[in-house]
Amino acid sequence: MKVKKLKMKNSMKKFVFAAVAAVMLASVAAYASTVTECKAIIEGLKAKTTTVAIAGKQAETKDRPGMIIKLDEANLKLDQAKFCDAVQKLNDFKVKVNQLSAAGKLNQDPAAGTTGQELLADADAAITCINELVAQSGAAPCAF
Repeated sequence: MKVKKLKMKNSMKKFVFAAVAAVMLASVAAYASTVTECKAIIEGLKAKTTTVAIAGKQAETKDRPGMIIKLDEANLKLDQAKFCDAVQKLNDFKVKVNQLSAAGKLNQDPAAGTTGQELLADADAAITCINELVAQSGAAPCAF
């Protein structure tokens, strides 16, 4: 009788484990396309960042590389499901865009290509996408 109870208990554990695993996989599948969408927005923003006109001595040695690093870090944080950290990296990116715009170093003429305003709008779109991931996960909203 004891052996039968033990086998039944082990069966129940396996069933519960399988059920939990199935729910977790379904959750990951549901988020996968959304994470992919968020990453695509960031990749598009990165492409614009590589082509936006930036003036100044440090444009290609410090400013642009620093902005691209922030976007790469945001993507890495998304891969790690550290959504609020990804939002923080995008906010850091926006700070740099605003600094360059205020200094008159970032293109503001739409006829001349990507503008600082476009970069900010795309960063905001990525942040919105990530905040939707946070909401879907049931986690507390990111506080900044």
